[in-house]
Amino acid sequence: MKDEYFKIKDNCRKGLTQYLASVCKNIPELHNPEILDVGCGSGVPTLWLAGHFSGKITVIDPDKESIDYLQKKITAKNLQDKIETLCTSLDEFNCETGLFDIILAEGLLNIVGFETGFLKIVKFLKKNGYLIIHDEFKDHDQKMEFIRSNNCTVIETLYLDEKVWWNDYYRQLEIEIKNISDPLMIELFKRDIEEISYYKTMTHLFRSIYYILKKDDGIYAILPRAW
Repeated sequence: MKDEYFKIKDNCRKGLTQYLASVCKNIPELHNPEILDVGCGSGVPTLWLAGHFSGKITVIDPDKESIDYLQKKITAKNLQDKIETLCTSLDEFNCETGLFDIILAEGLLNIVGFETGFLKIVKFLKKNGYLIIHDEFKDHDQKMEFIRSNNCTVIETLYLDEKVWWNDYYRQLEIEIKNISDPLMIELFKRDIEEISYYKTMTHLFRSIYYILKKDDGIYAILPRAW
């Protein structure tokens, strides 16, 4: 039953990959890049990356059910040699610095804190590597200042207004949920139902932005501050 839950959400989530595709056009062709997907969830963006970049992808997420479901999809698509899944948090992720050519953080910094998460992630990025961040549209000017102060160049931003989240995700998810008759399955979507309701009452809060950055030379020594 949980697999069906993930399947429904994944199918709805695919509507948002067009925006990831748009920002990734700013990344030049790289030969077998090392890619890290931080906070991958059930891996919709991960599989998009696998289909559009050569090289190996490492994905991390602390939610075991999400990682297990992603692993099933990887096996079904015969991508075991391309994608490595790790059930771990960003804090527990043990990796050498400067390893990855591309890092994707879809929504993670909204959870762990922009500055805190940024400093933890950027150390894993190679010089001249690319960092893609998808975050809530809040404190944008401060974030831009922080990014530049930590020796990264903002190549492009892509703003997604609240209509995007309805048209390309929540509307379809609501339709799918309404078509479910099994009470146990509906219970799995309880949090999603609450989220949709929250969207309808606080629509203006559902604005987000992609940042695509290139890492320059430098030392990352600015400590996080509260906004």
